[in-house]
Amino acid sequence: MSEATDAVISGVRAMLPELARDAAAVEINGAVDSAVIERLTETGLFRMLRPAAYGGLEADPVTFFRAVRLLSRSCPSTGFVASILGAHEWHLALFDERAQTDVWGADPAARLASSYTPDGQLTPTEGGYRLTGRWRTSTGIHHATWAVVGALLLDEKGEPVDFVGTLVPATDYRIEERWDPTGLRAVGADGIAVEDAFVPSYRTFGARERMLQEDPAWAGKLPPLYRMPYSVIHTHAVAVPVIGAAEGAYDALLADRPEAAAAPTVARAATDLHVAWRQLTGHLERLLERAERNEPPHTESVVRARRDQSLAAERAVRAIGSFLDAAGPEAWERRHPLQRAWRDAQVAATNAANSVDQTLSIFGRWAYGLDITDRWW
Repeated sequence: MSEATDAVISGVRAMLPELARDAAAVEINGAVDSAVIERLTETGLFRMLRPAAYGGLEADPVTFFRAVRLLSRSCPSTGFVASILGAHEWHLALFDERAQTDVWGADPAARLASSYTPDGQLTPTEGGYRLTGRWRTSTGIHHATWAVVGALLLDEKGEPVDFVGTLVPATDYRIEERWDPTGLRAVGADGIAVEDAFVPSYRTFGARERMLQEDPAWAGKLPPLYRMPYSVIHTHAVAVPVIGAAEGAYDALLADRPEAAAAPTVARAATDLHVAWRQLTGHLERLLERAERNEPPHTESVVRARRDQSLAAERAVRAIGSFLDAAGPEAWERRHPLQRAWRDAQVAATNAANSVDQTLSIFGRWAYGLDITDRWW
């Protein structure tokens, strides 16, 4: 790690006792406090995956996710919001430079939320597109001034021709309050609505841009961080907070019942978490090494990374269940850290990127030599 990223990790660690103390209140209030987000901004967390040209640190992904993991141990909702907002810095770096300047050039402290489901429609117009749509959830939207939303690009006949990420400023969307789940209440993942907003063509990221990002001849101009596979960064951003939540649950269990560490089910669950983290970081490190050599990632490496990322989330959810069983009935009190971690992990696991069935299906098709290019995985 560099001196700058060391400072980020140190800043995050300094916040952990306060985050743990306030986690129950944060859940009841249904929002991560804006003051916490500002403190994370001051630590440099949201600049870790941003290009150096815009004041970013261009940190390696493992270091960024280590910070997310730490936050999630103390407050899963804070870790989840931080992970999502921070990962979008990486995605924006893949957009046209004009889009990056629109965001970071105008406001170096700008933050981006997202909703990647293709619930919008883009229709061509002079100089770009008109965007209309409604997206059900967007984690951290109340802490953002821009959003990347998924949309179907329509041709002149009204037929869809591409699935496109579309960058829109807060002035072009309204927030629709609807987020009230059992867990992760504080991530504030309310909906977004856009009505006939103009989007310059350079603020879109579709099939052409995804292909360029995977082309060594073009991507060789980018720093190695931005030659990482597109399907890896975003998916890990929703899995690592679940691992952190499970590790926090383990700490809470041992704080109440130290003798539980000797229980085979607890030891096995703790080992699963350790293995899951080692698998995730190992894949990220190997993919970054290939990017540093300007070599495209092996399909096998990407498929295995996605497989193990979704399985990591599943293992973390299962581990929390084991810790709850070992803790006894008092741990089911609503404010207990174990109970809160269990609820948060259950909701986080429902994210499409954490779908084990989907990723195992892709892995199985690849292992049998079947075509998997029909899936944007």
